[in-house]
Amino acid sequence: MKILFRLLQSTRGERHAVMFVLFFSAWFCSAFVYASDSVGYHFRPIDKEFDRIALQLYTLDLRNQRERADGRLVASLDDIARRRGNKKLKARAIYWRVRMGQMSANPKACIALLCEARRLSSAAYEYDNACINYQLAGNYERLGNYLKCYHLGRSAEAVFRKTGDSFYKGNASLLMAQLYLDIDITDQAAVELDSAEAAYRAAGLPLNRIYFFRAQLSTGPKSIALYHKSIVSGANDWAMTIQSMSCISMACMAAGQLDSAMVYVDRALEVIRRQGRGNVLFTALVNIQKGRVLYEQGRYAETIALLSRMARQEGVDDERFMADLYKYLWRSWEALHNDREAYACLKRYQYYYERNEKELKKREVPKAVARGVIARQNDQMRLLEKNAEISRNYMYLALLLVIIVGLIVVIVAIWFRQRYKLRELENRQLRDSLRQETLIYNMNLKNFENDIKHKDCEISSSTLLLANKNEVLQQISDITKRYYDNGKIPHEYVDQVNNAIKSSLQNDDEWSRFKFHFDAVHPGFFVKLKEMCQDLTENDLRLCAYISIGLRAKEIAEMLNVTPDSVNTNRYRLRKKLRLGRGESLDALIRKVAGN
Repeated sequence: MKILFRLLQSTRGERHAVMFVLFFSAWFCSAFVYASDSVGYHFRPIDKEFDRIALQLYTLDLRNQRERADGRLVASLDDIARRRGNKKLKARAIYWRVRMGQMSANPKACIALLCEARRLSSAAYEYDNACINYQLAGNYERLGNYLKCYHLGRSAEAVFRKTGDSFYKGNASLLMAQLYLDIDITDQAAVELDSAEAAYRAAGLPLNRIYFFRAQLSTGPKSIALYHKSIVSGANDWAMTIQSMSCISMACMAAGQLDSAMVYVDRALEVIRRQGRGNVLFTALVNIQKGRVLYEQGRYAETIALLSRMARQEGVDDERFMADLYKYLWRSWEALHNDREAYACLKRYQYYYERNEKELKKREVPKAVARGVIARQNDQMRLLEKNAEISRNYMYLALLLVIIVGLIVVIVAIWFRQRYKLRELENRQLRDSLRQETLIYNMNLKNFENDIKHKDCEISSSTLLLANKNEVLQQISDITKRYYDNGKIPHEYVDQVNNAIKSSLQNDDEWSRFKFHFDAVHPGFFVKLKEMCQDLTENDLRLCAYISIGLRAKEIAEMLNVTPDSVNTNRYRLRKKLRLGRGESLDALIRKVAGN
């Protein structure tokens, strides 16, 4: 713990020092505190006698009364497992032995036992394995193996979530929060605290441990206020209470409030004394904090007496704490001008300090590696969660759409059902009326079609007669010219005949009559053509009308008193005006417009 090592040497940050040191000692001590009725015994029954004893230990554990556990209970579990010859019972017995002795046990020894328990356990006992992995994760964290802690903690957390064990899920999230604090990923630590708080609230549990952790992420008065909330909300959680009081004492000392600092450290010692069997590590750490306060108060002799007694205390050999102990012994002897004792304590301080630094440097690389690996895995997890959330949203949207469509279908069906009978009556009346109207319409249509055919015949006949008339007039003109060329008739007579013929051929009355009758048979024909091309002349319209009734070029030439070549030229110009491409038929287009 980089922060711990640094803060132990700095009076400015001393309020944080005890937390990081004590946490996992208290972690296993108060892991199942304040269980409500909603937190049940999730271990699968195996043996009645074994399960009865295990339930007793579990109950004490839940109530944070582990110090009341009789050592014979744990020993009896080992005995039952040995007599039964059941590997799963042996694995569970090892688990409870580690659980009940976690505070004073060496983490390496705990890991060895838990690995044996995991080997003996069955894969079918998923919850047992999750508890073992959870214990392993905590011990690996204490040793600085952050990646193993991460993977084991995550796997245990997933099982606790699956089984609906909110309290264990909250504990696993707190373990992850501690891990993230160790490797300096504070934002993710805050996320895990939110998850832990949600799980604790779901289980109806006090939030004192949540407040304690949030205090580590805060500073100043807010931090102290959170420590107070932790103490008030977790009055029976003696481990967290001691740590909170110690942290408040450090904060008061840093602010120069030495009397208040002493009050809180004495209150912490009183909590330890009330436990009867006070934990050696907790006792040593709180007394070291008291030694700091005594030193800052100038009470050097009392500091020396207290810390010297703690130096002789068995079980307090961790270099992280011994360095701090000998630092204040050295300074106190120095203040009393006892150079010999001061020098001896200085040498001890330097020894433990160097070991601290060595351990710190040894953990820097694993921390950096863990930060990188965990950051990548968290990114992948967030991506997967995001994709899953998107999928869920799409599913919900699809379900909503199905519901809406279903409602619409039901409403429409009801509406149609209500309208059906009314429409049936209307439809019967309409059918009768429609039959009469159909008969009348068919009769009118037949009459109309006959009338159209009759008028088409009249138009075609009149057109052919007109063409014949023009042909006859042309023949007369040719005969007159031939007689004139033979000298049989005078020039004046020829001019009169030609003028008369020309006047007859250019007479527009016949075209007007034709157009009138044609428009009656094919209404809108000329309007449609003008919409297709505004540049069409009257001669173009006339040519289109003649084409629509099927006149050939020669017949059209006779109608217009022009040569067939002129008619073909006019057809070419008409195609260009109508923007017809190669392969497109002019006759087909005109017949389509005429409706033929």
